[in-house]
Amino acid sequence: MQAIGSLAVPVLRYSFGIINWYKEEIQKLDRKTRKISTTYGQHHPRADTDCLYVPRKEGGRGLIQIEAAYMAETTNLAKYIEGTEDQLMKIVRTHQRNTSSSPNTACKHTNFLQKKAIAQNTKEKWEKKRMHGQYPRSLDDTLVDKEQTYRWLKFGGIKGETESLIVAAQDQAISTNYFKRKILKEEIGSKCRLCKEYEETIDHLTSGCPVLAKNEYIVRHDKVCMHLHYSICKEFGIEVPDNWYSHVPKSVCEHEDITVLWNQGVQTDREVLVNRPDIIIKNKQKKTCILIDVSVPLDRNVVQKEAEKKLKYKNLSIEIQRCGT
Repeated sequence: MQAIGSLAVPVLRYSFGIINWYKEEIQKLDRKTRKISTTYGQHHPRADTDCLYVPRKEGGRGLIQIEAAYMAETTNLAKYIEGTEDQLMKIVRTHQRNTSSSPNTACKHTNFLQKKAIAQNTKEKWEKKRMHGQYPRSLDDTLVDKEQTYRWLKFGGIKGETESLIVAAQDQAISTNYFKRKILKEEIGSKCRLCKEYEETIDHLTSGCPVLAKNEYIVRHDKVCMHLHYSICKEFGIEVPDNWYSHVPKSVCEHEDITVLWNQGVQTDREVLVNRPDIIIKNKQKKTCILIDVSVPLDRNVVQKEAEKKLKYKNLSIEIQRCGT
């Protein structure tokens, strides 16, 4: 997607404002781009097309819409011709003012508004869609940090095929039993093929299936913890491998005044049933102890899960403070 924006679209930009493009031709180029992206696995065939043109920082794929690029380029070209003091450009400006193709102020303003409207309407269309728009609608600005939520789209460094599959899952467009029955109208049951209890939706498969919770969710949880432990050790100067996936957490890691514990129980004066967080960071100099317990919930459940974790380790936190004093 980024290569299209940085290598392919600039070739067309040179012609915008010079060649008289028809709107149908530009829209045809957009359709052909989507078709090629789908053919080579960069766009899932059932994923939303509007999401393709939403900026990555807002949850989209960041593909440049050629129609919007045309509006922007012609507007910028008209502004340049109107504002430059170059003698040759003055001749061009005088010529255009005497012709019917003159880029007057009203025309420039209209193009600018059209460009803005295309971008805004594309995002709104995506969010308002009943199925594909569920994910962006579920992210409440007051509860979820959208910048961090969408950060993986800009800095994830994953393959286009993997990215397209993840986005398709967020669009609820993967062929689950629920999707096949409700959307494709196939005559099959919509219950989960593993647990046979709940509707087989994307949300259920990613965080709600009791069968997957016995193994797959635990493996995912441990990998997140491993990456976090690797980053913590690296931050405090503890020796770690070059790659996080080669990192094998040790029960106790020490460096100067910092001690990092991995999956260790905490002994306190009073017995506390919940006393084994995933990671503990102890700073002897500052006399602080940070408890870290990892969870991988749905985005809309982050706040709820955070509150549960705080309540879960409240007694342990109190006992540690008593021991410290």
